[in-house]
Amino acid sequence: MELAFLKDYWQQLIAIITLIVVAVRLSASVKELRKDVDDIIARNTFVETTRLTAQIIVHEKQISALWQYVNKLRDMFTNGGSK
Repeated sequence: MELAFLKDYWQQLIAIITLIVVAVRLSASVKELRKDVDDIIARNTFVETTRLTAQIIVHEKQISALWQYVNKLRDMFTNGGSK
């Protein structure tokens, strides 16, 4: 009985087994690619954060220099230009 079943449906069984193997491989590939995409997104976020941090530092230095210049001007006007 079992041999007759295998003789009659061996092509369908091989097709089903092949589909299962292909599905498992595709699932593993998708998971791996998703992990790679997440890593790339995380790296881009890190690069963007680093770039923004550098810009903030430059702006802080520029603001500090402007305040120093304003304070020098204020001192010049309040002290009558004697320095």
